[in-house]
Amino acid sequence: MKKRIMPGILILLMLQLLPVYADTPVITVSIPPQAYFIHQIAGENRFDVNIMIPNGQSPAVYSPKPSQMMKMNRSDAFFLIGHPAFLFETKHIFPYVNRRKDIPVFNLYREALNVSYTPDDHDPHLWMSPILMNKMLKDLTRFLHEFYPEDSLLFRQNAQRLSEKIITLQDSIQHLIREHQVREFFIYHPSWGYFARDFNLSQIAIETRGHEPGPGHLMQISRQVHEHDHKKIIVQKGFNQKSAEALAHETGAGLAEADPLTYDWLESIRTMTTILVKP
Repeated sequence: MKKRIMPGILILLMLQLLPVYADTPVITVSIPPQAYFIHQIAGENRFDVNIMIPNGQSPAVYSPKPSQMMKMNRSDAFFLIGHPAFLFETKHIFPYVNRRKDIPVFNLYREALNVSYTPDDHDPHLWMSPILMNKMLKDLTRFLHEFYPEDSLLFRQNAQRLSEKIITLQDSIQHLIREHQVREFFIYHPSWGYFARDFNLSQIAIETRGHEPGPGHLMQISRQVHEHDHKKIIVQKGFNQKSAEALAHETGAGLAEADPLTYDWLESIRTMTTILVKP
């Protein structure tokens, strides 16, 4: 005969478990790739990472759920993009952060300036630069280990392993780009500009500064696509793709998806590289 757990005992057990979860520091981030870096350095369970923009959503139109805002309001730290053109943070996160000067913030934009990596005034997608993100690992590790100083060595070792993976991937990308003589790529939403900068490529965007292309701009890009050997237009989840689809139909180009908001940052870089070099 099975023993039944009395309601009072069950409640007591739950209350005993609560401090375990309550003691887990909450770090709010804007996008999934930031959570990836935290998990790679500190492990999956050291922090409760509150991702404000789920994968597949456009930062331009997404509004956080009340549960996300509640968790943000009890965050112990923030890892933010910080770029002035990243308007989602300006609207939903910075009003709170600016009132709470006591909460530590790792600001990618400011950190980029500190290492002389000059951001584009109109492009907030700083995290898509392997060069920059590799430079950030040491400071981000220091930021995270303040919560777990006893695990400082483990965090540094994890960061070093991730750094080695990034450097290996960079070398592979350089080799593939030279081998396949890639010089430029066509894209709907210009989110891979820093990646292009790292590898001396030209990003040719259909959308310009968040606006749909005019007829003149579309005609210009159409001519360029027609003249290109590998006709391919890169698109992203969560963004209007009608112009890209129309351009692909008119030029006979294919559509390929590369998502800079994917959680697995390394895999998103590999996916983009495969798109660029694959005929």
